[in-house]
Amino acid sequence: MHTLTSSERQVLQTIEQRQMLDQVLTWAAGNSGSRNLTGLAATAKMLAVAFAVLPGDVALVAPEPVDRVLPDGSIKTVAHGEHLLVTVRPDSPTQLLFTGHMDTVFPADHAFQQLRWLEDGTLNGPGVADMKGGISVMLAALRAAELSGCLAHTGYQILINSDEEVGSPSSTKLIANLRRTSWRL
Repeated sequence: MHTLTSSERQVLQTIEQRQMLDQVLTWAAGNSGSRNLTGLAATAKMLAVAFAVLPGDVALVAPEPVDRVLPDGSIKTVAHGEHLLVTVRPDSPTQLLFTGHMDTVFPADHAFQQLRWLEDGTLNGPGVADMKGGISVMLAALRAAELSGCLAHTGYQILINSDEEVGSPSSTKLIANLRRTSWRL
């Protein structure tokens, strides 16, 4: 078993757990089902504000158009939400790519909309674990690593897409392009 060094413990002590919990409570309180464009837009804006604590550029990227064949054989373009893209030190020789998603399974009219605390102190709600809690952990870890200086010579991109729960049809090309440009270790 690996024991943390004193410098690793110092980095972890910079993580504000209450801030992480507050982020999850806020982010999961609004519905961001894959087809809820209003909810996805609100979530994308909240995430953009949160990720602005990192150095680099924060952008909302328009989704690729996606056509779907309907049961009657007609073709319909299906709208998707914008994707969050954060780019930090793109000219660094070492590049990393982090991905996640802001969409959730449940549409706005589904009964599972409320956050609630279970008896054992577990927070239950749409997107709490998959993936808004994970996004908060990702942000806290990157922020702590930035504050420690250990990423000073490392660049990275973060993509939080809006359509993972429906197969990532509007973000597949973006993910592939980022993977090609970020894979420099």
